[in-house]
Amino acid sequence: MYASLDPTESTEVSNRSVMAERFYHFIISGLLLLPVYLGARHGLMNLEQNPVLESALAGAFLIHLWTRPGRDEWIPVLGIGALASAAYVWLHHGFGPYLGAAPAVCAAFLGAGSLAVLATRAFAEHGPERKNLRSTFFAAAAFPYFSFILAIFLNLTAALHPKVWDLWLYVFDASLNFRAGSLVGQLFEICAPLRVAGIFIYQEMPLAICLLVALERATPERFNVSVLRLFLAVGFAGALLYNLFPAAGPLYVFGKDFPNHLPDASAMMIQPLLVPRAPRNAMPSVHLACALLIWWNTVGLARGLRVAAAVFLALTALATLGFGEHYLIDLIVAVPFALAVQASCMASVPRQSAARRASFVGGAALTLAWIAVLRFSLLPNSAWPAWAAILVTLALSIWWKYKLSRQAGPLTNAHSGVQSLDFLNDFLVLGRRRQNPPEML
Repeated sequence: MYASLDPTESTEVSNRSVMAERFYHFIISGLLLLPVYLGARHGLMNLEQNPVLESALAGAFLIHLWTRPGRDEWIPVLGIGALASAAYVWLHHGFGPYLGAAPAVCAAFLGAGSLAVLATRAFAEHGPERKNLRSTFFAAAAFPYFSFILAIFLNLTAALHPKVWDLWLYVFDASLNFRAGSLVGQLFEICAPLRVAGIFIYQEMPLAICLLVALERATPERFNVSVLRLFLAVGFAGALLYNLFPAAGPLYVFGKDFPNHLPDASAMMIQPLLVPRAPRNAMPSVHLACALLIWWNTVGLARGLRVAAAVFLALTALATLGFGEHYLIDLIVAVPFALAVQASCMASVPRQSAARRASFVGGAALTLAWIAVLRFSLLPNSAWPAWAAILVTLALSIWWKYKLSRQAGPLTNAHSGVQSLDFLNDFLVLGRRRQNPPEML
């Protein structure tokens, strides 16, 4: 016998299902709009003052581009981008005073248009494409929304730690008898093209990460990590470490004295300094850690991309020093820090693997050890012990990364069915059938 279905009961169940789905969409919409509202209230939506958000929104457009959207998506994206750009120009009396402001703002609002279109389709679509659309939307939205969260974390570090410990880092750098920040800062003053390149590279880090996310979604078999999870992890981990050693950078401590008139470290009294407003995001350098992770994870892609990633890494290192955002030791500590994050997200190597455990535990231990050594001045104020500690740190990190790469294999499970753009496919992927050797740092 077959149970008879009551039409009234069936209709009530269907209505409850529709109401539950609408309530779910309402909650999701509220969660998506809340950071935007808070950002607008606190000035974060001023793209001239927030290049990280600007770059992240442009990256959202790039990820959407990689899905090869049809005309039904292109037209509203272009419309939203054009209207938002026009409104921004009207409200701010122009795009901005710096070179490249107009294309940067327009690309950011194209990203906002992409997010709006993807969100609408992802939550309105009921066909087989729904899962893929939601995956694309969350990938594109991750870094713009993370920029809001990161801004909150950075403001919190300034509120929790009114005083900074920069002088400990400054004195350690001085003990090396090599003022890297001062030298690079002076180089930027006499070489305008290098300075402009450094500014662009430093501000466009989210865009570079989003390009890597797009490449992973196009060719997931070429990656040993989930790129999205990797860079969210490095951001959150870095934000936590900032509170263990709150430091702002030489530009915020010495002001106009950087880079040409820095004080003599031997005559300084080492003590915490009151530095208002500046974010405490110097130790370790998450910027350099991200650039290093980008380079590590372009293994298996086209040689041109590997070279571009290496140039990006080098310019990032110069920019972090030359603009007074970091001390040299911040960059050194970023290497084991990046290694620990890479090992924690390495999907193709088992968790019980000795190489993975050594990379994660060793990288994390070196990072925390450096924070303790610098905070309590455990090394003699001499060049030889300082350089020896740096060389040991880099040598161990290189060795552990090499061992980790030896055990890593290409992923075989695709994270997405999205295909790369045909005209870029040959450039982006190097030899589908080629077995790539392990890479070192």
